[in-house]
Amino acid sequence: MHAEIAEPSRLQLGEGSFWDAATGRLYWIGIEDRRVMWLEPATGEVTSLELDTMPGTLVPYRDGRVLLATQRGFELLDTATGALRPVAEVEADRTHRRMNDGKCDPYGRLLAGTMTLDEPREPGPLYRLEPSGGGTVRAVPVLDGLAIPNGLAWPEPDRLWYIDTPTRRIDLYAYPEHGPVGPLIRTIDTAQLPGDPDGMTLDAEGNLWVAFWGGSAVRCFGPDGTLLETVELPVPQVTSVAFGGPDLRTLYITSAATGTDPGDGLPHGALFRCEGAATGRPGVPWAGPGA
Repeated sequence: MHAEIAEPSRLQLGEGSFWDAATGRLYWIGIEDRRVMWLEPATGEVTSLELDTMPGTLVPYRDGRVLLATQRGFELLDTATGALRPVAEVEADRTHRRMNDGKCDPYGRLLAGTMTLDEPREPGPLYRLEPSGGGTVRAVPVLDGLAIPNGLAWPEPDRLWYIDTPTRRIDLYAYPEHGPVGPLIRTIDTAQLPGDPDGMTLDAEGNLWVAFWGGSAVRCFGPDGTLLETVELPVPQVTSVAFGGPDLRTLYITSAATGTDPGDGLPHGALFRCEGAATGRPGVPWAGPGA
């Protein structure tokens, strides 16, 4: 299968694709670009908001707001005004780090990890945003020792697929409703495939669709690790995936221009789509401070 361009913006580090069924929007972000973007496929309209911080991931909330994991922690963005409001600080004293990819668990709590801005990669934790009483939330570490925290997917409420990119593995963990993530159940090893696993989503059958940084592809794996399908892209740095559209049958794929040749004529950093690859599962929005 092949993907086509859905939106041609050249982002240095496109990431964080999420289909919001409530608004009919496909959200994605530019991390180094400090931008939040959304596409309304029904009209073709594209909106871009510039931020004063680097976003790492995005999930919808309600009333036109989205929850971001940023370099400062967790923040609410009003998409109508562009205003940001702090929700919970994360590693505020460690300015050489930022938050990266994340996703809400089946209970509506956002999880996102942190990583260093440059090499060498200092290990850090995966945080979960949990209620702390009185309508407030706090960031609680639930898994540690991660270099580049990336894709998350829950095949069942008590199971979590997780990617720490440098390991080149997709790990399945036990996921209790409360407390730390773990133990490790099994692993899909991708070391023999081109590129490194990055963002990830599940289809309705429980298969994993994984973006491969440096691999020019999205690859689909069965739960047992069998490689089932490959979506080829014309650019190498493939970063995140999300099923969208009213029937969840459009696979949206983000990419990055980082580390590429700007003069080679390729659409690095564009948003792509692949029609009919599979039927996806609805994304989970943030449930709010009472989750």
